[in-house]
Amino acid sequence: MTLNQLSYFYQAATLQHFNQAAEKLNISEPSLSRSISALEDELGVTLFEKKGRNVILTKAGQIFFEHTEVILNDIRRAENK
Repeated sequence: MTLNQLSYFYQAATLQHFNQAAEKLNISEPSLSRSISALEDELGVTLFEKKGRNVILTKAGQIFFEHTEVILNDIRRAENK
């Protein structure tokens, strides 16, 4: 698991849309999808459920999102000190 994967997951979860998240992150949508898929494989859970063009978090995804948010906030605070 990498910091990039956590950031990618966080953006996709926040925007509920892979393409919009990829645009915001300045990466391609296939790269974002591969990163999320690798993260799901590593964790052994499905993080997102597709709803048309949007995505929503699964129960496991919601739990992971809460932890990811804490981690990314801690990193931002550490960088600002």
